[in-house]
Amino acid sequence: MKVVISCLNSKYVHASLSPWCLLAGVREFSETAPHCIVMESTINGDTEAFARKIIDEKPDVIAFSCYIWNITKTLEVCRIIKSNYACRIVLGGPEAAYRPKDILEKYDYIDFVLSGEGEWCFPEFLDNLNGNLSAVAGLTYRKDNSVFSNPEKEYQETPPSPYLDEFFVSLDGRISYIETARGCPYRCAFCLSGRCSPLRFFDIERVKRDIIRLAKSGTQTVKFVDRTFNADAQRADEILAFIKENYGSEIPSGVCFHFEIAGDILRESTLEILSSMPGGAVQLEIGVQSLNEETLRRINRRADTNKLIENVRKLISFGNMHVHIDLIAGLTGEDINSFENGFNTAYFLKAHMLQLGFLKLLHGVDMRENKEKYPCEFSDEPPYEVTSTPWLSGDELTMLKGCEDALDRLYNSGRFLLTLDYLTDEVGFEPFYVFNSFGNYVNGSKMRLTDYAQALFDFFSDKCDKEILREKIVCDLLCCSSSVQIPDALKVSDPLYKKLKKYFTENVDKNIKIAILYSKNQVFAVNQGKTKNLHNRYEGEYYDENGNHI
Repeated sequence: MKVVISCLNSKYVHASLSPWCLLAGVREFSETAPHCIVMESTINGDTEAFARKIIDEKPDVIAFSCYIWNITKTLEVCRIIKSNYACRIVLGGPEAAYRPKDILEKYDYIDFVLSGEGEWCFPEFLDNLNGNLSAVAGLTYRKDNSVFSNPEKEYQETPPSPYLDEFFVSLDGRISYIETARGCPYRCAFCLSGRCSPLRFFDIERVKRDIIRLAKSGTQTVKFVDRTFNADAQRADEILAFIKENYGSEIPSGVCFHFEIAGDILRESTLEILSSMPGGAVQLEIGVQSLNEETLRRINRRADTNKLIENVRKLISFGNMHVHIDLIAGLTGEDINSFENGFNTAYFLKAHMLQLGFLKLLHGVDMRENKEKYPCEFSDEPPYEVTSTPWLSGDELTMLKGCEDALDRLYNSGRFLLTLDYLTDEVGFEPFYVFNSFGNYVNGSKMRLTDYAQALFDFFSDKCDKEILREKIVCDLLCCSSSVQIPDALKVSDPLYKKLKKYFTENVDKNIKIAILYSKNQVFAVNQGKTKNLHNRYEGEYYDENGNHI
């Protein structure tokens, strides 16, 4: 038997872990030892070409891992394959596993759906494919014009390592993933992680070996997929300390480790280790979701918001790591005023990224299945985004899309930090007002950076000191890159500029760019060969008119 195990990734840079987990499971547990190969593509690739590439392998069985970002393209690949080739197709992953009967009833070209942990149920499926299907845990299949589903099993063991020799050949420097635990201690109503399986941790010595292997593979980023990495603080400390102790030796300098953590349960011991990590070795993603404690209670999310805020501030103050926090619009009980208050508080934490996401109701989550407790409207198509709630209207959610766009382009990009500091800290505008009003003013227009900067000036110039605003935007543009053009409307013709530029290029740096700040009688200068901060932008320096550094 020949088997193709496949997954369509969101981008080439992401190296999916799931097919390699299945392959490792087959090699560890299968009694029939079928010949399996992994074939990956992306959702942006040529669908028909990839289907033909799979057919050329002449497999007997094709398995796909399905998620909200790839289910539509995956089904299209399956349809093309079945229209041109006789084989059996099995789907797994959360976007199939929590709707198995629906999948088989809607799509006649899909033969099976597997629910549960694939390292065990997939080899069991292959071994029983031509025999007793009722013996396969978590299998949904057709028989006598009916659809049957077998009960799933729970496992306590550590699954086999997916880091096979073929995995490292295919990795090719892409972002790699590592799983050191499965399940989640929380039962958030919008998330599947706590429902998948009881929380269990994998053998920590194997984890350490895998960390070293991944770090030496050529990848620049290793992402831990554990949903709450610090659920066991002592274990988290041991892994972080291991990375710290080996960084620069067994772990090459420059490799970055990404963790998803619960910010409110961080212990002082963990904070101490993180504070002493080498710069750039760690990225942290902290799911704030909401700062409305009543909303958090209603969606079964336990969080001490005051402690979370305190710990995020500490982490950012360390200055050695990228900190990413996120909010979700559309949660139960949160209206626009509550969301605005939470947004303003989250913004002033000054994380390196503040992500504004929109609630998505995946198959299997409590918020989708319990409609009386969680009333809302959402799209029928993936990613099943909420379109209105009793607390947030459709118009308000649409408005927040503009806020999200401006947040990404102004703040998360790192391109307009001086301007934002001026508008929020000096002028005193609330952050939500800045992003929401401007975002809806430009209405998602995909204009080039120069035009976007001009629009920013046009929108706020009658709401604050016009000259200072112009200077802040010009300084921000100088910090972006050498190729960015200053809008003509923001330029000032002044003979002094040429004299100062000549002085700075001859006496400070030949590649320097400058702007005269008339409001402060200063010069802002940028050496575009130096990147100094975690927003990936160039650091500007201030000088007086005589060239003295300030």
